[in-house]
Amino acid sequence: MPGYGQFCPVAKTCELFAERWTPLIVRELCCGPAQFNDLRRRLPLMSKTLLAQRLRDLERHGVISITTKANGPGNVYALTSAGEDFRPIIEALSLWGQRHTQSILRPEDFDPHFLLMSMSGQIPRSAFPAGRFVIRFDFRNIPAARTAQRSWWFVFMHPHIDLCMKDPGHPVDAVIAADLETFTRVWMGYLGLTDETARHGIVFDGEPSATERAKALLGLFDRVRERRLVYGPPGMLDA
Repeated sequence: MPGYGQFCPVAKTCELFAERWTPLIVRELCCGPAQFNDLRRRLPLMSKTLLAQRLRDLERHGVISITTKANGPGNVYALTSAGEDFRPIIEALSLWGQRHTQSILRPEDFDPHFLLMSMSGQIPRSAFPAGRFVIRFDFRNIPAARTAQRSWWFVFMHPHIDLCMKDPGHPVDAVIAADLETFTRVWMGYLGLTDETARHGIVFDGEPSATERAKALLGLFDRVRERRLVYGPPGMLDA
């Protein structure tokens, strides 16, 4: 990207970070070191070529490190101390967006895979049930450009959570059948479960104690509540 021709630190920072996709790469690496394919799964609309280029640029400017995997082919990408200094900015962008961008969300912005990966990273490991607990999600009204996948599973088995795209074969404790956009807005805190839109768009099935446990684990509330997303490695929420 051409420079702004100014020594101002804001201008110089924007020359590096205000390029398309770059802040989202940093957002992902705030959650811990990742391999190339990990980033591809989290940024499915970004081309492999552009991702590789952005990673090289970030390494050249000292924002990330690129190291060869200890076992097998490929590299591991991680934030340097300079990259870590950008974490509060990512969190500030998230909070500002939470408060001021609800009105510009478009139908194509809703992606079940990204939603569930994001949800799994926001659940404190200390909250996981001691025994196996399975939630099945049955989504509808998924944008055609996203995925044909309709059902997904969370399998909690302390201290782990697995996101499954195929039936894992375990008994299901709670089922959530939902319009994707409505459920996403509830999880983000833009809607409460008692709002009319949510009551018509989301159905919980299972024993009452299990559905209440699912709501608590996922952070779904009856009333609108600002969600403070945490961008950090697994376990950071317990700190």
